[in-house]
Amino acid sequence: MKSHLHLLNDYRRMNRLVHSGAVFCALDTETTGLKPSEERIIEIGVVKFDKTGELECFSTLVNPRVLIPPFCQQLTGITNKMVFGQKEFKEIADGLLEFLGDSVIIAHNAQFDLRFVNAELERMNHEILPNQAIDTLRFSRWTYPENEHWTLQFLAKQLEIEVKSAHRAEDDARVCMELFLRCIKDSMDRQKSIV
Repeated sequence: MKSHLHLLNDYRRMNRLVHSGAVFCALDTETTGLKPSEERIIEIGVVKFDKTGELECFSTLVNPRVLIPPFCQQLTGITNKMVFGQKEFKEIADGLLEFLGDSVIIAHNAQFDLRFVNAELERMNHEILPNQAIDTLRFSRWTYPENEHWTLQFLAKQLEIEVKSAHRAEDDARVCMELFLRCIKDSMDRQKSIV
């Protein structure tokens, strides 16, 4: 599988990027497992935002056409019954791509989510995502090098970011957005001037 991920790694320029008027989409997926080539997306959540704050959300359950393993059901709270009758990825793909537009995608452990979305697109014989992306897992490691853990839930607790529904895509995406903005704020001494 192709894995052309356009990850932005110059973390000193993140504040400049935000203030340039860039539009971002914090994205999260819930899946039936860990291997994009074999597993499927069961939920996708995207929170669009810019320097003025949250703009709009895209959130949907996805019918994976396979059974969700018990572990994944327990972790996410998403059951086979919940996804039965929902649209398949190929039916929500156009809406998702239109929503993402040319935004910069933000995701925690971005390679995981982007590879899953790209694998689903490739199954449809569709081009993979062209968007630039920022991995908040890497960004948080750069911002908080003294930490021993950088999971989304650990960082949310550490930074007092409200978690309403852990391991559900839309809420994880919102937490990811807030983490991204907090990483910029907490690394201002290393951020390059926006002037």
